[in-house]
Amino acid sequence: MSQPKPRSGSSIVITIVAAVMAVVGLYTIGLALNGNLDPTIQILYFTIAVLAFTFVVLSFTRMRRGVRIGAFTPPKVLSVVKCGQCSFKQIKNFALGDFVFKTLGKCTQCTTGDLSINGIYTEGSPKK
Repeated sequence: MSQPKPRSGSSIVITIVAAVMAVVGLYTIGLALNGNLDPTIQILYFTIAVLAFTFVVLSFTRMRRGVRIGAFTPPKVLSVVKCGQCSFKQIKNFALGDFVFKTLGKCTQCTTGDLSINGIYTEGSPKK
């Protein structure tokens, strides 16, 4: 049986804030239901209660889904190098200054053809 993962510090703080907001929502509903207040003040209290409960619901659904904002990782850019004479093909990391049809020199396989960049692309992230 696997051990449950410990909660991160941010999820504990969000849980505490959500609990405080739930208490604030309940308190403002109690104030709004007090019959001897001005109707505009009652509407204000109901609005505060709705906002508080909306925050609670959204924060718990976000935590449940595990939505986290991760660090940005730049896509990996690759260049396709081909020989004009033989079938030699190589994929290399993109270097600054690379462009399509740029000649890189003689082919290492047939020694007669020229190597040139035939394509540049990024490695796509796997689709879910």
